[in-house]
Amino acid sequence: MRPHILMTLRGCWLLACVAAPALHTQAVYAQAPAADAVAPIFNTATCAPDGIALGGYDPVSYHRDAGPLRGDSRFSLQLGNLTYLFASEDNLNTFRGDRQRYLPTYLGWCSATLSMGRLACPDYANFKIENGRLLLFERVGFTNGRDMWNADPLRSKQQADKHFLDLSQQ
Repeated sequence: MRPHILMTLRGCWLLACVAAPALHTQAVYAQAPAADAVAPIFNTATCAPDGIALGGYDPVSYHRDAGPLRGDSRFSLQLGNLTYLFASEDNLNTFRGDRQRYLPTYLGWCSATLSMGRLACPDYANFKIENGRLLLFERVGFTNGRDMWNADPLRSKQQADKHFLDLSQQ
């Protein structure tokens, strides 16, 4: 495999690899692969150098009125090379019951920049639940990825799905 380096607006360097295996899709959004089948191009550890997923936020809490909440290391779950933290044992058990529902769309990359064909680490507090799926967005200066996505959500989703699949098949 040949490494390629991509740069986001934030100046964050992301490492991606060519010849990544294909990912399957869902009807609504491109589906995240199983944790043990993550394509090298989508090395989620790039945005989590400490191994803590979602910047330590509880993935279930995004779907609740009070969310997102910071997780607690007493309630954690290891998936692949990432540890997910939960605010409560109830949220941990909820996640275990339907993790595909609570995992972030596009493996947690910024949805808006992915719709432009790039990978960027999101601001984990900048999110949207759309059709029951968690979308995360980058925020750089006066530019908010969520606002860009909301300007044309159907087109943004179509482009992000396309780029997600294209990048996964390189």
